[in-house]
This record gives sequence, C-alpha cells and structure tokens, in this order.
Amino acid sequence: MQKIICVTALWMLAMTACFSHASEQNEIHKMEEITVTATKTEVSDDTVPFTSHTVDRETLDTQPDFYMSNVGEIVRDVPGVHVGQYFPWGPPWIHLRGTGYFIGRTIYLVDGLPVASFMASTLNPRDVERADILLGPSSALYGANASGGAVNFITRKGTEDMGAKAELSYGSNNTFRPHVSVGDKTEDFAYYLSYSGDYSDGYKMKPVEDMLTLYNLGKKQYITEATPEENDYKNTYLSSKFNWKNSSGTGLWLGVNYTQRYLYGGQTNLILDDDGDQVISTLGFETPLNSWGKIKFTGAYQYYDHPQQYNNGLSVKDNQTVLDSTVARQYDWSIERFPAEFQTDFYLGKSNILTAGAFWCRESEKRSNYYPATDKTSDSEWTTDQTAFYLQDQMFFMDEKLSVLGGVRYDYWKYFDIFDAGSTNQQPDSVDKDHVTYRGGVKYRINENIALRTSAGTAYWPGTALWFFQNISTGKTQREANPDLKPEKTWMADVGTDIAIPQSGTAFNITAYYGEIKDIVSYRYDENPNVEGGSIIRSQNLGGADIYGLEIGVKQRLFSERLRFTASLTFNHSEITDDPANSGHQLRNAPDYWGSVGLAYMNPEMLNADLLFRFSDDRYYDDENTELPYFHMKAYETLDAKIWRDWKIANNVMLTTSFSAVNIFDREYETEIVYINPGRYIEASAGVKYVF
Repeated sequence: MQKIICVTALWMLAMTACFSHASEQNEIHKMEEITVTATKTEVSDDTVPFTSHTVDRETLDTQPDFYMSNVGEIVRDVPGVHVGQYFPWGPPWIHLRGTGYFIGRTIYLVDGLPVASFMASTLNPRDVERADILLGPSSALYGANASGGAVNFITRKGTEDMGAKAELSYGSNNTFRPHVSVGDKTEDFAYYLSYSGDYSDGYKMKPVEDMLTLYNLGKKQYITEATPEENDYKNTYLSSKFNWKNSSGTGLWLGVNYTQRYLYGGQTNLILDDDGDQVISTLGFETPLNSWGKIKFTGAYQYYDHPQQYNNGLSVKDNQTVLDSTVARQYDWSIERFPAEFQTDFYLGKSNILTAGAFWCRESEKRSNYYPATDKTSDSEWTTDQTAFYLQDQMFFMDEKLSVLGGVRYDYWKYFDIFDAGSTNQQPDSVDKDHVTYRGGVKYRINENIALRTSAGTAYWPGTALWFFQNISTGKTQREANPDLKPEKTWMADVGTDIAIPQSGTAFNITAYYGEIKDIVSYRYDENPNVEGGSIIRSQNLGGADIYGLEIGVKQRLFSERLRFTASLTFNHSEITDDPANSGHQLRNAPDYWGSVGLAYMNPEMLNADLLFRFSDDRYYDDENTELPYFHMKAYETLDAKIWRDWKIANNVMLTTSFSAVNIFDREYETEIVYINPGRYIEASAGVKYVF
C-alpha cells in the first residue's frame, strides 16, 4: 500500500506541475485517434463510445530502441496495457485491463484479421504503421480471446515523403540491427519494401544460479534448460505492402510479412528455434456502393513453424551441475491459418450505420516429436474451423453529439480430424463449441472539450484444443487431458471521460471499469515426480474473478509546442473468487498498479530527446500465487532515454543518427517467471535517407 501511495503522489505531483505550466498559445497535441479497430467501420473518433488508444508512427519513432525488438514494447505505455516478455523466444505477452492471460484474454490482429498469439512475433516494430488498442471485452467484434480487449497492428505502407533508407544499429550484447527500406506513393498507388535484421550474442535468459535457487526450493524442473552460455539469436524480417485506391474509393491491397528466427538455448545441442519460418500475408478489397454503403473483403494466409532441438540438459549431482548434451528430442510445431472476412456497411441516412459481416477461419496445427535414442516419432495434429456472423448498429443524434452503438455476434468452433500418437485415445471425437456475445456503448460530447462515455460487453473463450484430448505419459514434458474443461466467460462495463483543452494544450482521459470472469481456464506446469527435471502440464477451471480498476492518460504541452509531457497510470484489482484453493489470490500477470511518465523535447533543427520512466507492481506467474522467487515477480522501475537528429547533407539526402539507453540504472528483474531482464541496454544508430 505504501508503494501505491508513493507512486500516486509522485505521478499526481508531476501531472499538476504540467497543468500549471501549460502554454496558452499553441495548438493541442491530441489524444490518439482510432476509428476502424474500435467499431470495424470508418467513423470519427469523437463518436466512439469505447476505451481505445492508438500508438502512431510518430510516437513509435520517438520510442527508445529496446533490447527486445518486439511489438509488445510499442504498446507498453498505454493505460490499461501491461506487458510481460520472455524474449527473444516468445511472443509479446500483452495483458489488457487486469485480465492477465495473454493467450486466452487478449486477441491479436494484423491488419484487422486475428492471428494466433505466437504469430505476432512475425512483425518487426519498424514495419508497423500504428497499433490500435481496444480495451474491454471485444468478442462481439473479433471472436474468442478478447476478454480484456484487442490489439491491432496495422502494417506500414508507402507515403509521399518516405523515400529510401539504409541504417545500421549496434548495441549491447554485440547486437547488430541493419535496416533497409523504400517506399513511395503516387496518386493511386503506394508501395513499401523493407529488410530488418536483429542479430545478437544475446544474454543468459535463465541463468544457472537463478535456476539453482529454484532447484533448492523444490522446483527442480527448471534446472534442465538453465543457460550457462548466452542465448545468441538471429532474426531476419522482410516486409512488403502494395496499395491501390482510385478516386471513387475502390481499393485493393496486398501485404506480406516474413520472419526467420534462430535462438540458441545456451547449451550445446539445445536450440529453441531452429530457423523457424513465419508468414503473415493479407489481401484486401473494398468499394463503395454508391451513397448507401460499402463492402469490404479481407483474406489472409498465416504460417508459423517452430522447429526445436532438446538435449538431456543440466542436472545436479553431488551439488554440482552436470551437462548431458546428447540430443534427446527434435520437435517441430507448425500452424497454418486461412482467415477470411466479408463485411458490408449500410448507411441508413446520415445518422445510422448498420454493419453486417461474416468470418471464417481454418486452422491446422501439427506437432511432431522425434526421439533419436529409440528412432521413434510421435505426431499429433488437428484442425479447427471457426465460423461467425455479426451485426452492429451505430446511431447518431443531436448533430453527432450523442452516439449509441450496439452489436451482437455468433461464433461456432469445431475441432476435428484429431490424431495424437502419444495419447491413450489416438483419434478422439471432434469437439464443438458455440456462443453469442454482445457489446454496446454510449458517448455524449458535452462540448468541444468534454465527452462522457460508457460501454459494456461480454467475451468467451472455448479453450485450446490440446487441453481437451492430449494425454502424454512419457518423456520429460508430459500432459494430462481435461475433456471436461468448461469455456471461460467474461463480462465488463466501464465509464469514462475524455477532456481536451486547446488553449492549454491538454488532453486527458480517465476510465473506471468493473468485470467478472466465470469458469476461469487455467494451466500449470507441475513437477513430474517420476522424471528428474520433468513437468506435467495440467489445465483446469478455477472459480471466478472480480476485476476492477482505474485508467488515466495525460498528454500535456509544456512552455512551448516543443516540450511535451505524457503519463499513464493504471490501478487494478484482479481477485479470484469462489474457488476452494485460490480464493483471494491475484490473477496471474495482473499487478495492482503500473504506468509510465515521459518527457519529450522535439526540435528537428537542433536535437530531439525522449526520457521515459516506467514502473510496475509485483505480480505472480500462476493463479496459485506461489511464493517463490521468479514465480512471485518483483516490482520494478526503469528509466529509458533516446536522443536523435537528422542532418541534411545534400538535396533530398539526410544523415540519421540516434542513441538509446534503456534501463539506465541497470535493474535486473523477472520479465516473465524464470526469464530475466538483462539489465542496461545501449544502442547507437546511423543511416542515410533519400527522399524522392
């Protein structure tokens, strides 16, 4: 409680100082705008009744260069958004509004279509035009996994002033990050092409001494993959996007993002990602229907391949760690997805937009294990079809001062063609799930400065197919199926206000929310008592959870338009209820408070600088709230900075330079359970930009 009081006092003091020194002469630096992600149709952000934010390209360019080249970092400073990472292996773990589970309660989108959570690592931050964040249950728009909301990454496209750029960055841990891009836009056509690399000696993701600590406290399974050596990695990103749109509004676009990733496990013959390929390609078409509507089609091909190689690993003998580097298992995990969506907007007069749409996705997942010692292979595969229909109506009254929106969606899932060689029943019956979700909201603009809004919604998550049927009773990592696992259901309501004062350059929003989760779906990794260093993965339903909190966001100009202050603060309480073993516990990855305070100075002719202070309360890895190091992840504060400038060296030619220092005070803390932050990271960049 003392930590919360101190953080609140400091944050409010800084905010008060900013308001008192605001200039009254310059135009306001507006809060982020968002239209399509929040409503699935193009409307003014002034009419959106839901809590939503956008991190645009201008903001992305001011952010420090983090040691994680990961899109999770770019949304970390939005109210209601908390990010955990186990980079460079995993995806961004983006937790929204205290729901605390990045797979089942956050939906990830790329250019408007859902992707499997792990596929978000396909994108390099340089290839993102903006990130839209929609807070609160969003299943009525996007389907399952949206209890806390949605994150939509819009990929970059060509603009008139983009030109060509070549840049090289070098940072701590012998990290090289080359980047080459070219883009342009004519009257009807735009294109963007880029290559980015992220190559590094890495750092020790799971240091041996830390895993020994857990070993001595009874958690023996984590010593097996402890890292006596640095986890060097090599990630290559390719991105392209082509857009065509004529004067009548008919448009066509094609975007392709490809990534190849390699990650050394820190032990001989341990490879956590063996040149795995990832692809997200999207094709879209839209055209107006005279003056009464618009149709839009979007389809995609998404592919994720994650080959790995495991050795027998580290063990403890006579109080010493011993490495057995013999190859024990070769594993390949692949996902192939074909999502498609058709949507029609009907303009029912000037004050009503009716949106109707249909969504379909086929996802095929395969997992293959090969054991060299026995020359045996164990495969599993299954297919999931998802079909959905949705309807939404947004009405405007009082010259658009009042907007009312309501929506409903029906989803049907079918898990079929299931085969699992390692399970007792190798070909279990198909599994069907369906559900109806709702959402609605009202926004009233009192005047040009103040708006009030309120919204409510429901969400649904059927669970992961693997948890229903897979029983594995051999090997180090085993699994117990739970065919009786119930779907997880969520509802949440919020109320908030948006304030904009052009005279003082102020933008402010505050939102209070309350929600409940029923039949919480939870998984855990238990120690295998029969296998040294082994685990048993189990899934279960807990009781429910109460979630409530307060989100605050501020943008403020100081003294002049060159100096800007930003702040975000989230208070949250996520408590498990109605469960015999876990009532009163905190949901995993749901701290009581977190936020950031930033100060940016923008003077392109002299120097640009950004200073960013981030903080988070402690949190737990599991819903059991295990009181052990790394399971109970400690609170942290970091200070980051970036300085940059572009230098004109000839007509249309500029030299670009930047310097970033992240985690300046060299704090080491758990980014996610046993994965450790490497401490201070420093990176310098130089490049050449040519504007056509």
